[in-house]
Amino acid sequence: MKTVSYESLQAEQAWMIVSDQLQQRNNVLAKGISHMERNPNELPMASRLMILRYHLKMSLRQLTTEARQTARSQEDTNRLHLQWLHVHQLFFLLRQIDAEINQATSENDTLRSWLDSLEGRVYRSALVHLN
Repeated sequence: MKTVSYESLQAEQAWMIVSDQLQQRNNVLAKGISHMERNPNELPMASRLMILRYHLKMSLRQLTTEARQTARSQEDTNRLHLQWLHVHQLFFLLRQIDAEINQATSENDTLRSWLDSLEGRVYRSALVHLN
């Protein structure tokens, strides 16, 4: 039976928060792509969002695969450190995605007005808990 420490619970909660936030960004990007594709003039922005979503999914897949492979080969004492490393990598990915979405919204009025029309809770970050 494995022992659970406060630190491991914190790491698990942080991982769940950042994973949830990444999933929300994925959903926002998917809906944004669908919305932008309705207008032929907005197809370049839809393509940009598709590339961003692809980057999100592939980076997440790569980071998760690497974390799984390293976790198997490490001792229990080092697993907590590796879990926090993975959380911070995911957090960095999330910040990259948010920066790109913010850049895109500053360049495109249609995307900005669409994102403003979404419910605030869909895009608001809960990452305050990670700091």
